[in-house]
Amino acid sequence: MRNEKSTKKSKENKNKKKISIFRTVLLTFIILFITGTACGLGIIFGVIKNAPAIDPNNIEDMLDESSFIYDKNGNLIEKVHGTNFRSIVTLDKIPKHLQNAVISIEDERFYEHNGIDIKRIFGALWYDLRTLSKAQGASTITQQLAKNMYTSSEKTLTRKIKDAYYALEIEKHLSKDEILQTYLNTFYLGRGAVGVQAAAQTYFSKDVSELTLAECAMIAGITKNPSKYSPYITARLDGSENLDEIKNLLVFYPKTPNTTPASEVEKNMFKKLLSKGLIDNFQYDQLAKEQIVVRKAILNPESKKRQELILKKMLELGYITESEYEEAKNEPIVIKIGNKKASNVSSYFVDLVKDEVIDALIKKGFSEDEARDMLYNGGLRIYSTMDMNMQKILEKEYQNNANFPGTFKDKNGNIQPQSAMVIMDYHTGEVKALVGGRMLGGSKLFNRAVNPRQPGSSIKPLAVYLPALDNGMTAATLIEDSQENFKYTYPNNWKPKNYANRYRGVITLREAVQHSSNVCSVKTAEMLSSSLYSSIEMMIDYLKNLGISTIVTTPGHNDKTFSALTLGGMTKGITPLEMTAAYGAIANKGTYIKPIFFTKIEDSNGKILLQSKQIKHKIVSPQTAYIMTDILTSVVTSGTGRRARLSNMPVAGKTGTTSDNHDAWFAGYTPYYVAATWIGNDWNQSLKKGSSMAVSLWKKVMSQIHSNLPRKSFERPSDIIQKTICLESGNLATHFCEKTKTEIFVKGTEPSEYCEIHTQQEEDELDENTTPSDIINKWLFDEKNSNENIQNNIDDSNTNKKNTDNNENIENTLFKKTNKKNKKNKSKPTKDTSDNNNTENTQIIESD
Repeated sequence: MRNEKSTKKSKENKNKKKISIFRTVLLTFIILFITGTACGLGIIFGVIKNAPAIDPNNIEDMLDESSFIYDKNGNLIEKVHGTNFRSIVTLDKIPKHLQNAVISIEDERFYEHNGIDIKRIFGALWYDLRTLSKAQGASTITQQLAKNMYTSSEKTLTRKIKDAYYALEIEKHLSKDEILQTYLNTFYLGRGAVGVQAAAQTYFSKDVSELTLAECAMIAGITKNPSKYSPYITARLDGSENLDEIKNLLVFYPKTPNTTPASEVEKNMFKKLLSKGLIDNFQYDQLAKEQIVVRKAILNPESKKRQELILKKMLELGYITESEYEEAKNEPIVIKIGNKKASNVSSYFVDLVKDEVIDALIKKGFSEDEARDMLYNGGLRIYSTMDMNMQKILEKEYQNNANFPGTFKDKNGNIQPQSAMVIMDYHTGEVKALVGGRMLGGSKLFNRAVNPRQPGSSIKPLAVYLPALDNGMTAATLIEDSQENFKYTYPNNWKPKNYANRYRGVITLREAVQHSSNVCSVKTAEMLSSSLYSSIEMMIDYLKNLGISTIVTTPGHNDKTFSALTLGGMTKGITPLEMTAAYGAIANKGTYIKPIFFTKIEDSNGKILLQSKQIKHKIVSPQTAYIMTDILTSVVTSGTGRRARLSNMPVAGKTGTTSDNHDAWFAGYTPYYVAATWIGNDWNQSLKKGSSMAVSLWKKVMSQIHSNLPRKSFERPSDIIQKTICLESGNLATHFCEKTKTEIFVKGTEPSEYCEIHTQQEEDELDENTTPSDIINKWLFDEKNSNENIQNNIDDSNTNKKNTDNNENIENTLFKKTNKKNKKNKSKPTKDTSDNNNTENTQIIESD
């Protein structure tokens, strides 16, 4: 009995001990729970208290968006974005299947919770405890939106608390549709695409509204792990590719140090891609230099598995039917990669558009950082001045090595010679096409269109002859084309010389430009003013007014010399863009217009943010500009620029070649457009040919641009008259003058005196006291001629100035009249000295 009692008591003591331990553990747990809860609540309230306040009502204003650059016709040229590409769309543009696919896989109770899904939180917690992992997430769409907009991707408790708090705040202010729309525009979907519109364009080259159910499910599946579930992966080219189908499957990457060099098979494929027009010469050049690599896109099997999982979930939740499920699951997925830019268009033009946009925004009052952020993330719609047809013509000719004789690759593997060309509508200042180099791809390249090179003789009309015409000289002003009789003595006994030491004696200013005489350019500059210093200052002023910004005037080595200003041996030189605009000012009746690259900028809502305004000023009168144009037309019809002639359009322009053939230029214009072309090696080396290279390229491009344009003539202003002059005296010609030329003048600048050099008299009518004025008066009052109607007419539609008028002026009548009785002066046929013009066939070079 005693043993039984003892055993019973022992059991009771053990039970009491167990109860005591349980109570202790329970009490400890309760205390820890309360303490933990208190601490947790303290942390939560602390995080919430310190969390920055938000205003969900302006959440859409916070969305960054890629900007877009269009050509003049509204065709997309390039999508401009920073790290990621985003394009905002409203919910009604997003297919219902895509909305439901995202909800099914990410937040199936989206329309039921208030921002936090308690059931999902405990479900995820239980799963993580069972699997001893953190594999199950519990964030709702609203929480993920809060993370995208207000916090970060940092994996901390503090961030998750903020996400939950902000989610509750968002749900108080926004409807479910507003939350879903914002989320679908903000979540990352791989390959730099942010939002469903960017993803649709990146993977399928479609607008999001055009996506099929199968494509919607595939896009919805990306967000869990964008690198793993991207719809495509890449593979190297192996030669088996169908070239008719691969165009939209090519992906280009910068080459990394660990990239295996291209195989011979791949190199052969590069050539095939180029020959088929699937890549351009810019890309081929980079591939050949192994600066970039190309891969083909193929369907990602992991993405396909994920898509089928989502389709199954949509079926379970009743969003699609069994037949829709089967059809979508079996639909072939066709990858079609969207381009970030228009094909076969280099980045030179677009780079300048971006620079101009940033400058314009800064001038509007934004800081530089704000302007850059607006360009890359502000969803701007930028309407450029580019004419895509012109740009592609230009790009095509720049990819043709035949246009650049002597092509070679330098020690860095870059193709030489290099070149740049700019085409502008001088009536508006709109730049229509631009290329800043040959066979070079990528972005932010060295743009030769905006980098100066020595202009050679192309500077002469700008710095010398336009000021001369504007200050009293005329196309008929006589200049001695010889190395004698310079007005000033120059340092180091410098004297200009013509090419091949060819000098023509006394010639007109028109002929000096036509033949590009170096000595005449210097002598004309000497006549601009009463001193060498003031002539230099005048030339610099005209160049600056013509938009030339690269003149060096600081002490020391500068451009305040005749060799720099009259022959083009400048310290820096002139950029092709500024050369184009300067010649455009002559074409535009003497009014300079600053080049523009865009017409307007809209914000993402279509509101006009700013519009380009013409910045212009007058340089010379329309009459002076017309005389200069007519002289430059002679350069093309009969002088050094003959290769630039177009079959259906008059052309005015000027060649330029620097010492040792380092630079070749042609700047020319038609009644429609102005364009300047420069060719030269990046490192000063002689070109195989001189300015004829630039002239020929200019013609190839411009003949295509003008092929369907109606013929026009340069518009002749009022007060342009025509007179015949003696080429020896420079005065009005009489019938005794043998060397004469009919020339045009601005009314009031024509010679007022008749030639007094050629005054031989008719023996039977004149005595030794007869003066030249007596001869002219005798003729004027001759009864036979008194009733003739004498007037000056110019055929403004004929740039070669063929005189079709029936009524002849006094000078022409005097010129044609023959004195048969004068035995000392038998009549001889007259000869226009312009018939002796040199052509490009004689390889004229305007050297310094």
